[in-house]
Amino acid sequence: MLNFLAPSGFKKMAKKLLAAAILASVLEAFPIGQPAHANPEPLTVTVEVYGIPTRGALDRQAESAATDEITRTFTQNPQLSSVQVDVLGQLNGRVVPIFSLNVSREQWLRDRRLALQTAQYYYSSYSLLGLDSTDEGQTSTTLAQALPSSVVSRDPSVQVNEAFRQGRLSPEEYDQLINALD
Repeated sequence: MLNFLAPSGFKKMAKKLLAAAILASVLEAFPIGQPAHANPEPLTVTVEVYGIPTRGALDRQAESAATDEITRTFTQNPQLSSVQVDVLGQLNGRVVPIFSLNVSREQWLRDRRLALQTAQYYYSSYSLLGLDSTDEGQTSTTLAQALPSSVVSRDPSVQVNEAFRQGRLSPEEYDQLINALD
């Protein structure tokens, strides 16, 4: 009953444990089959906004940056089956999401333009950057001028919360922007 306490039983147990440890380290070093991949973290691309672009120009700049990053990511990682990209715009220290896109490799290789059309755009981003979309680039007031200086923050979630509190965002837009920032 207590054979494992005897010297011969202890040696057998130690050999089995050693063999199991060696086998485990070999299996860890040389995985069998395809390793399981969790969904990769979303890619974040930040677009520096200069001047006062039109909404269309801002979207094209964001799409171009996303296209470059998606292509680079799929090229560098051939096992990756899909990519999620969050494109942010940055102007005068304010950072807000412009659009999010989740695209498969197959979809990307088939038709990039069509894949970009499936992006979820945050249409309030233009206003949150301090640009006035009604004038097609002829802006007047930026958020920094419109808000007291103590309220202006570099943290995008603080900017989104403030815009919602002031009624510049609908509850749906607020939820979309907060989810994109998380």
